Amino acid sequence: MKLSVSEKRLILISFVGLILLLGFALEKSYKKEDVASEEVARRTIEFPIDINVASYEELLEIPGIGPAKARAIIQFREQNGPFKTVDDLVKVSGIGKSTAQRISNYVRLGSSSVPSSIRKINVNTATLEELLELPGIGEVKASEIIKFREKNGFFKKPEDLLQVPGIGPKTVEKIKDMIAF
Repeated sequence: MKLSVSEKRLILISFVGLILLLGFALEKSYKKEDVASEEVARRTIEFPIDINVASYEELLEIPGIGPAKARAIIQFREQNGPFKTVDDLVKVSGIGKSTAQRISNYVRLGSSSVPSSIRKINVNTATLEELLELPGIGEVKASEIIKFREKNGFFKKPEDLLQVPGIGPKTVEKIKDMIAF
């Protein structure tokens, strides 16, 4: 039995189509295995997690927390210091009361509201680099603190920092538990 050229083309096209279909089917099965292994990995995180030290990946495991909210939590924590209560989560951009309530069973604070790894910084003797460790204090504010204390003498209480240009009540409130005199 001899096949015509058009019949040979039809068989070749059918064969290529079959190979492509098999490729798509195998790809889907591999993707399903990847999803299954991710689900197994997700179940290994123990809840509740410490909101003050949780990594980006750990935050993503909390139901209702996606990439944007996880980044917002970390950014808030870096700028404002550790969370003092779980209710402080409502201060994070993108997290309202309902989200904070939903995730409250999945998060906790460490053994204390301010981790022991955070030492108090003496604003009267601290270097520029040490002052930069304080939330809300950048290079400009840190150098203003140093200039002010060199010109006017030591600070005696947190409220004295209000005299430093660029430092307002919100900044003092953020850092008052992290500074010493």
